[in-house]
Amino acid sequence: MKNSIILSVLMPLLLMAVFVAQTQASEVLRAAVSIPPQVYFLEKIGGTHVETLCLLPAGALPHSYEPTARQMKELSQADLYVRIGVQFETAWWEKFSSVNPAMHVIDSGRGIEFLSGHAHTAHNEHRAEHRHEGHDPHVWLSPRTVKILVDNMYQGLAAIDPDHQESYRSNADAFLEELETLDAEIRERLSSVTTRKFMIFHPAWSYFARDYDLEQIPVEIEGKEPSAREMVDLMKRARHEQIRIIFVQPQTSRRSAETIARQIGGQVEVLDPLAADWLDNMRRAAALLAKALSE
Repeated sequence: MKNSIILSVLMPLLLMAVFVAQTQASEVLRAAVSIPPQVYFLEKIGGTHVETLCLLPAGALPHSYEPTARQMKELSQADLYVRIGVQFETAWWEKFSSVNPAMHVIDSGRGIEFLSGHAHTAHNEHRAEHRHEGHDPHVWLSPRTVKILVDNMYQGLAAIDPDHQESYRSNADAFLEELETLDAEIRERLSSVTTRKFMIFHPAWSYFARDYDLEQIPVEIEGKEPSAREMVDLMKRARHEQIRIIFVQPQTSRRSAETIARQIGGQVEVLDPLAADWLDNMRRAAALLAKALSE
C-alpha cells in the first residue's frame, strides 16, 4: 500500500521530467556545416540552442570530400545547413537537398567580396598566371570576413528560430567584439615585420594576406607538386626574398616544402586552415607569420 502511494506520487513527476527533456531536445536546432571552423562560429552564436553536424572529417580536404551514407542519413534529419562556399557544397548540393527538401539554408557568405580562386602572378617566366575557376573559398581565415559570416549566421538563425533571437543577438555581439580585439592583436603583431612575403605550399591565406598587407608565394599550382624546374625557381625566389620558413598545412604533402627548406637552410612550419579551435588557430598563425616575416 505504502509503495503504491509513493509510486502514484513519483510517476507523474517522472513523466513530467521526460516530457520536459523531450521538449528541450526538440527545441535544439540541428545545423549541418561543411568545415570545422563553422562549428566554432555556430557554437559561439547558437550556444545551447544549436547542435552541429560537420561533414568534413579531421585531416580531409574539402576539394576531395565525399559524404558517407551515415552523414547523408544525419543530414536528412538536420533543420538547417550553413553554406560557406567550399567546392563540395556545389558538387553535392543536389544530393544534400534531395534527402532533406525541407532543410533551411543559410548562405553565410552573402555580401562578401570573394577573391578570385587562388589567382596569383608567375614566380618567373616559366610559371604563367594560374587561376582556379570561381572564387577563393577561404573566407573564414580573416577576422574581417568572419564578421560578415557571423552576421549572416545570426540573421539566419533568428529567422528560423525567432524564440531565441535575443540570445543569438547577444552571442553574436559578444563574438563580434572578440573579432575586433583579435583583428587589433594581429595588426599590432604584424606591424613591425621586416618583410611582407611568405612562402606556403597551398595558398589558403589570401584573405588574411589581403587584410594585413601580406603576400603569399605558393609552392603548388592547382593542387599539384611543382616540377623540378619550378622547384629551382622557388629556391631562387626564397633566397632572394630572404625566406627561411616554408609553410604547409596538415592535410597536404610536405615533400616540396621540406626540399626547399633544406636547400635554403630553413625550416617547415604548419599553418592549418581547417583547425577546429578557430580563435586559438588565428592567434597561432599570426605568431608564426610574425616570426617568419621578421627573420
